[in-house]
Amino acid sequence: MTTRRQLPTVIEISQTVPEPSRRQFCAHACQAASLVAVSALLPACGGGGDDGNPTSPSDPATNQALPVVAGSTSGRTVSVPTGGALSTPNSVALVTSPLGSFLVFRNSLTSFTVLTAVCTHEGCTVDQYNGQLYVCPCHNSKYTTSGQVANGPANRALTTFPSTLSGDTLTFNA
Repeated sequence: MTTRRQLPTVIEISQTVPEPSRRQFCAHACQAASLVAVSALLPACGGGGDDGNPTSPSDPATNQALPVVAGSTSGRTVSVPTGGALSTPNSVALVTSPLGSFLVFRNSLTSFTVLTAVCTHEGCTVDQYNGQLYVCPCHNSKYTTSGQVANGPANRALTTFPSTLSGDTLTFNA
């Protein structure tokens, strides 16, 4: 006598899922695309403290606007008066000229550091100072007075320009 094996019973579900209309499909596709686009933008704008992560735009309570000094130009040379805002060691200023904007820090009576004021993150003008660091108002990148990145999202240092002091005038080539 031959024994037959019992096969498992397959249960068939006959309930069908209705196909979405073209309008519903397009609406859901647009919603998904919008979520992807918004999530890609969030890291550039979002939270974090002084741990090197991107932060929100700078806090006006702790950052001060840099004093602005007008620089004159002759060819590619920018000349800056060192009286007023740049008269003492550890003073800072934003120098504006037809060749661009520059950050100037007076290291001592005879030494200055000149940097581009263009943030390396997204090209905003760095025009704030918190007493120790230059601060970009757009996404809160912070730079030392020598131009090094202290806190991102910027990841490249500011360009440095060699300078010369002659009497009460600082000059550099941009």
